[in-house]
Amino acid sequence: MISLVVATRNRVVELERLLSSLDAQAFKDFEVIVVDQNADERIVPVLQKHCTLTIHHLRSAPGLSRARNVGLRAARGEIISFPDDDCWYPNQLLVRVIEWFDVHPEYGALFTGIRNPEGRLMAPKRAPGPGPCTRKNVLSCVVSCTGFLRRRVTDVVGFFNQKIGVGSASRYQSGEDLDYFLRPLTHNFRVWYEPTLTVYHAELQSIERLRRTAYPYALGVGYVLRTHGYSWCCLSGFLLRSFGGAAISLCKADLPRAHVFLIRGIGQGWGYIFGPRELESVVDSPTGNG
Repeated sequence: MISLVVATRNRVVELERLLSSLDAQAFKDFEVIVVDQNADERIVPVLQKHCTLTIHHLRSAPGLSRARNVGLRAARGEIISFPDDDCWYPNQLLVRVIEWFDVHPEYGALFTGIRNPEGRLMAPKRAPGPGPCTRKNVLSCVVSCTGFLRRRVTDVVGFFNQKIGVGSASRYQSGEDLDYFLRPLTHNFRVWYEPTLTVYHAELQSIERLRRTAYPYALGVGYVLRTHGYSWCCLSGFLLRSFGGAAISLCKADLPRAHVFLIRGIGQGWGYIFGPRELESVVDSPTGNG
C-alpha cells in the first residue's frame, strides 16, 4: 500500500483537483492522509465527495513540517509520499511507481519530474537526466511532492525539522524537504531520479510568487547546505546563479526579477552563515495534534 500524506491549508479548489486525480488512479491500493490546518470545516465537503477513496482526516496546528509529521505517524503504507495540496497525478502514476519499485528493490526512494499544466518540466531547472541521486546532483532533482520513499527509509530518517519550512515559527520558510531527502543519502540508501514520470503542479515561477517567497525560502536553502556539510564552493555556485541572474535581469530592465534574484542570493548567504546560530534560539512548541 502507498500512503499519501497531504498537508493542506487555505486551499479547496486545488485539493479537489488532487483528490479527483487520485480517484482516477489505475492503482487503487493507497490511503490519503489529509492533515488539515484550517481553522474551519471548509474542506469537509470536498473529502465527503470522494467517498470511494480511503481518506484519513487529521488535524494539525500550522506548519508544513508539523503537518507532515502528523501524517507520518499515521501512515501505514510500505511506500510514503508527500503530495502538495495543489499538485495532481496523471492516471497511471501510482501504477508506474509500484512497478518501478518492484523492478528496483535495491532502491529506497524515487523522485519523479514535476511539470506545469502545459507539461513543461518546471523544477529544478538544471535537473539531470534519469539516474542515481548523489549529494551533488540531489540539489537539482529533489522536489518534495515528487518523492516516493520506502517505509524502511522513513523509519530510519525520522521526521521533518519543524523549525524550518512554510508556517514554521522561524523565518526560514523552506528547506525542510531538502533536509529530509538528503538524509537517506546520509544513511546510505540508494535514491533514483526519473523525470519520465510526472507529477503536475501549479506554475512555480510567477513573479508574484517569487517576490513573496524568494528571501524566506532562500534562507532555508542556505541553512540546509550548511548543516549538511556543503562547502563554500557549493554555496558560491548558488550565489553566482542568483547574483548573475540579477545582473542579467537588470540588463534587460526587468527590475522585479532582478530584485528577486538579488534577495534570493542575500538569503542564501545569510542562511548559510547565520542560520544554525539563529535557529538554536527558535523554540518549536508543538500544539494541537502536532
